[in-house]
Amino acid sequence: MCNPEGVKLLEAEPVVAPEVAPEPTRETPQEQPPGQPEAARTCSACGAPMEADQDWCLNCGTAAPGRLGQRPGWRAASTVMALTLLLVLGAIGASYAALTGDDKPAAAPAPGPAQPQAQVAPPAPTQTQPAEPAPQDETPSTTDEQSNDLPKVKTNESESSSGAPITPTPSTSTPAPTPAPTPSDTDTSTGTGTTPSTTTDDQGSQAPVDPGPQAIELAGDAGTAYDPYKRAKAAGDPERALDGDDATSWYVDPNDPAQLGVGYAVNLGKLQGIREIQLQTPTPGFRIEVYATDETELPPDILDTRWSHITNASNVGAKDDGKQKIVLGAGTTKYRNLLLWFTEPPTDGPRLRVTELSLLG
Repeated sequence: MCNPEGVKLLEAEPVVAPEVAPEPTRETPQEQPPGQPEAARTCSACGAPMEADQDWCLNCGTAAPGRLGQRPGWRAASTVMALTLLLVLGAIGASYAALTGDDKPAAAPAPGPAQPQAQVAPPAPTQTQPAEPAPQDETPSTTDEQSNDLPKVKTNESESSSGAPITPTPSTSTPAPTPAPTPSDTDTSTGTGTTPSTTTDDQGSQAPVDPGPQAIELAGDAGTAYDPYKRAKAAGDPERALDGDDATSWYVDPNDPAQLGVGYAVNLGKLQGIREIQLQTPTPGFRIEVYATDETELPPDILDTRWSHITNASNVGAKDDGKQKIVLGAGTTKYRNLLLWFTEPPTDGPRLRVTELSLLG
């Protein structure tokens, strides 16, 4: 139906375009100052320092946070590796224990033989116990039999001869008195004096008792005057002290009556041990220092180290009518030249005389 006048047509409102909201202004982030360094990374398990690009802790093996180790797959793999390492360590420990366990029984075999000893112990003492009393019983039995046999033999001989059983007993008794003659032999040998002592030493008569010092044979020209300091004003013939004549003597007159400083040397001809010096003088009271040397030539000075000082003798010849014995020792040391060094003059005057001089070795 048409009602163009009475009906008011509705007109559509114009479509208004929606307003677009303005874009918000973007704020630019503030730049951080470049001078601040990043904090150093550390291991979360042991606290050891870690580099920025380091995925695993070099000290304990823990994975760094946010790295591959944090993933589930790597965590399981690390667990498996840890368990494997524990198993390997356990195997190593077990093998070491086995090795040490094998060494201990090898190093201590004592308990091993101890057990067989304990097993063998019961028969061993049984054998040793009868073995020990057996010799004890035998030894007293033999002594008792000998002691009993001896009186039995006497009683049987005094009362009546018993025949065969007695004969073996005297055979045993006969060796008993055999040691008896040995002391009798020793008694007879002791009667000879010192000879048995040498025989007991397997030396026999070849080692007789030391007869004492023996005279040493000297040549006629063995004696010489020793005057290194030229202190002798006059001197006699040195051979007269070794000629064996009491009527002759060697003399020396010193320049200084208070001090002699002159000597008389004797050449032994070879190395010999000297035990004693025997001299005789008609001018007693002088003093002697005895020196010796193994040199062929006499040292030129009394202070020469080649002289060996042996002993001294004072107031020579004053106690035994001009005779004097000077003991030097056992004669074990051997010398070639002997020197009598006169240091003090005689009592009655400066002239010194030596009638006879002999050496014993």
